[in-house]
Amino acid sequence: MLAFPLVMAGPQNAQCVYDVSMSVRHDRLDDEVIAIDLESGAYFALDDVAADCWSILAAGGTVDAAVDATAASCDVPPETVRNDIERFVEHLVRVRLLTASDRAPTLVVPPRAAKRKRRYEAPAIERFDDLEELLVLDPIHEVDEAGWPVARAEK
Repeated sequence: MLAFPLVMAGPQNAQCVYDVSMSVRHDRLDDEVIAIDLESGAYFALDDVAADCWSILAAGGTVDAAVDATAASCDVPPETVRNDIERFVEHLVRVRLLTASDRAPTLVVPPRAAKRKRRYEAPAIERFDDLEELLVLDPIHEVDEAGWPVARAEK
């Protein structure tokens, strides 16, 4: 198991940059991000504001950049957005999807331009463990003659 520093978001880390953990694969599909932790077998769904924040952070943007983009696109006080996004980033670090980085921030273009203010919902993450056994299965060594995705029976 890899050790990751648990860096808390907050005013002292508003300019902190995060890296997507090495065991995580992710993709954005419209207004949703799906992230899979190949080490744990868990997969995660991030919708709407959470997907936008993830896209900014995964591209090398800062917490401040995610806060600014969200506050500009939603009709909600900036301090509410900051508090919610800081809690969200803490959660992403806690579940080991993101790790703190010492590299310089990247200027990131927000994922969507706001033509009008959209409904705000605090960023949240959904975790699913129902495919854990398949996602952590080693298809070369842990299958029987039937092949993948049939796991070898325990003896």
